[in-house]
Amino acid sequence: MARGPRRTSRSQAREAALAAAAAVRVPARCDVCVIGGGAAGLAAAIAAAEAGASVVVLERAAECGRTILATGNGRCNFSNARLAWGRYNDPGFVEAVCGTRFGEDVLAFFEDCGLAWAEEEGGRLYPLSRQAASVREVLLARAKRAGAVLAPAREVTSVERGEGAWRVAYAGAGSGTVIARSVVLSVGGGEGLVRSLGLACAPFEPVLCSLACEAPTGISLEALDGRRAHVVARLLRDGDEVAREMGEVLFRSYGLSGIAVFDLSRSARAGDVISLDLTCGTDPQRARGLVQAAGGCVGLLDPVIATELGSSLDAARDLRLVVHGPAEPQRAQVTRGGLVTGQFDPATLGARELPGLFACGEALDVDGACGGFNLAWAWKSGLVAGVAAA
Repeated sequence: MARGPRRTSRSQAREAALAAAAAVRVPARCDVCVIGGGAAGLAAAIAAAEAGASVVVLERAAECGRTILATGNGRCNFSNARLAWGRYNDPGFVEAVCGTRFGEDVLAFFEDCGLAWAEEEGGRLYPLSRQAASVREVLLARAKRAGAVLAPAREVTSVERGEGAWRVAYAGAGSGTVIARSVVLSVGGGEGLVRSLGLACAPFEPVLCSLACEAPTGISLEALDGRRAHVVARLLRDGDEVAREMGEVLFRSYGLSGIAVFDLSRSARAGDVISLDLTCGTDPQRARGLVQAAGGCVGLLDPVIATELGSSLDAARDLRLVVHGPAEPQRAQVTRGGLVTGQFDPATLGARELPGLFACGEALDVDGACGGFNLAWAWKSGLVAGVAAA
């Protein structure tokens, strides 16, 4: 029997990526140098290159756009059909940058990239293939067609302002310096780099992540590990409701995960309480009738969850867990913090005190809810910064 081609191991794939990166010739000069080749950086590079600028993208990972592949559980929830300013931590700034055609502009950009998409629950937009690789590939192809030089495996070590130009030093798959008329910062993290420019920066920290929690006495999170439920989740602090979300939660042995919990993680602090209504808002009188008819909560809840909670409807309607803090921060979907937005002109995303310096995406202190809001901001802010930088 004929065998198919062997799958490439991760180490082989990485070696191939590094070899390809090393083969990229980085020009000594360009019009626009984009630091960070993730979602916002690729959008900025495309916009700048299509506006006629010569563009170099410096990315520390072995490939540009790698972070896109991990979004939406590998399916890439790239935007939302119901974008709203109130779902961001700095709604006024986001509105000033994105304008009234925020959603339309994002979709027009991807239409021009050749991407087909579909809408799912909550307005979430995914590539029709449901593969994040589709989003990444159309972006890389468009950037290359526009003439942008994509140079991964090169970490920027310093950014300095000279006379009429910026000097961007890098190391990795070859080291050197790029002299650029404009620089676009599109990195999440790298506090030292941005602070070296004399700009105010809010501390970077993971957000949109699972939460480590302690369950009530008698409830075993080990027994519930892997079970999912649609809930109304409330975040309580000193008895007062701080935030509320409706959606799916995933019980884990260490606490809670799932979209609703990710959104609550933007506000949660150690010591807060998460109250879960596992009946998802079912009318109390009807719920009592159902419990009585079934002889327990098995008609309302996942049977495994119902068994763990016993026959208590009160526990099903108000299961309280104490928050200890973020869990698995290395797997957080977004980095919160970054450059303080007041230092940037929302019309161009240019630094007010540093001509020729622009910022977009996670480089700025903007974060949004789950559901495509963060990637929508990355695309649109990248387009604004890229056009202005060119």
